[in-house]
Amino acid sequence: MADIEQTFQSVEAPGAYFSQDFSLETLNLLTASGQKMELRRMVVEMSYYEDIYTFSISGYVTIRDSQGFIERLQLSGNEYLEIDFGKVKNGPNSDISTYRVYKIGNRAPEGNLNSEYYTLYFCSEELVLSEQIKISKSYSGQKISNIVKSVLTEKLKVDKKKIFEIEETSGLYDFVIPRMKPFEAISFITLYARPEFTGAVGADMLFFETKNGFNYRSLQSMFSENAYGTYKYQQSNIDDKTQPFQEKSISVLNYEFVKTYDAVNDITSGTYANRLISLDPISRTAKVTNFDYLNYEKNSVKLNKGPVMVPLKNRLGLAQNETFDASLKLATSNSSQKNEPYIKQAPGAIAKDIAIENYVPMRTAQLALANYTVLKIAIPGDPGITAGRTVNFNLMTIKPTDNSRDLDKFYSGKYLVTAVRHVMQSEGVYQTILEIAKESVPNYLGAINNSNPEWKEVVTE
Repeated sequence: MADIEQTFQSVEAPGAYFSQDFSLETLNLLTASGQKMELRRMVVEMSYYEDIYTFSISGYVTIRDSQGFIERLQLSGNEYLEIDFGKVKNGPNSDISTYRVYKIGNRAPEGNLNSEYYTLYFCSEELVLSEQIKISKSYSGQKISNIVKSVLTEKLKVDKKKIFEIEETSGLYDFVIPRMKPFEAISFITLYARPEFTGAVGADMLFFETKNGFNYRSLQSMFSENAYGTYKYQQSNIDDKTQPFQEKSISVLNYEFVKTYDAVNDITSGTYANRLISLDPISRTAKVTNFDYLNYEKNSVKLNKGPVMVPLKNRLGLAQNETFDASLKLATSNSSQKNEPYIKQAPGAIAKDIAIENYVPMRTAQLALANYTVLKIAIPGDPGITAGRTVNFNLMTIKPTDNSRDLDKFYSGKYLVTAVRHVMQSEGVYQTILEIAKESVPNYLGAINNSNPEWKEVVTE
């Protein structure tokens, strides 16, 4: 794929910085015996990763070792890494963050030379701690957002400074956590969580970590934020090292469409339509709840104003938002449990003011929709961007007749940054790889004429 430069104007970039102003400032290995070893000059590559669908920051550091440190330091899985990257020369320093080294891999000699390569894999300490303990605790009449805070501060002893943003949830709940790992418990109760964010509908809460700390947020609140900046594609021969950061950082080194529409997957995953049959053992009744995409998108908070589906009918007379049986789920209803006090003693969850019918169909569709269109974009290193931010992405069309380009009205628009990977190499190369996704389009798709003779001929044959 040919390299294409684009423009990214960071709204947070203070002044004009240059690519070389950002560097791996600190990389120290801390051992259980109290030794500190600087690894910065031994680094071949460092990768740092954030993802809104994972609990913890993770990454790796590949080392070229010619001194036998791995034996001398007796590395045993109890080591830590101090990391500080993205520092601006003659500007404010970044904070040093500490991560747990949980694995050593890819160890191999360097040809006939007296050295070897190996990789240190790291993650946040909280991920390791979460694997070491279990929670057995009941919560009564609390918001799920408050329970998440409690798990972080009381069970994992997370410093409040590391809790960046906990979005308030709607409803009061009774939960019994039956011997679950802390992160497992958060994942479990999140299935029932609805955002209190104004205008939000459904159940799209996510728990994740960025360099700023732990986040508990809804997709819709992230959608509503102002864009971090705008990416614009344009041909240019400008040298990265001679251009200020505000101009250089807009250059896209390459891009890749990871996912576009997949009609079969969109149908089976319940993106446009799904059905929940809930069985209530107390009242001995069954309830059918249908999710209709077009009804949902009219009331939801979206990245862009246009829906990604049009009500085109097939030969059966059904539009995609009407094919409810294509994605069918069965569940036990809790709608009448609030009237039965003895039920509250059973393991599980009881919502005082919410029924399962209000969140299962919504969450099924919302998580599928959030990744309707996914791209990966590699740009010169930008330490300011984090997972959970939004960006404007302007994709230019390709014309076979001339070199002029127009804006692609379907794939352009506002995107959510779902994942960020910062990669630094020993040659001084620093790149940021963004995974961006959207569930809507900037402009409404063309009107559908189901009575068109040619369309009728196609779908009825």
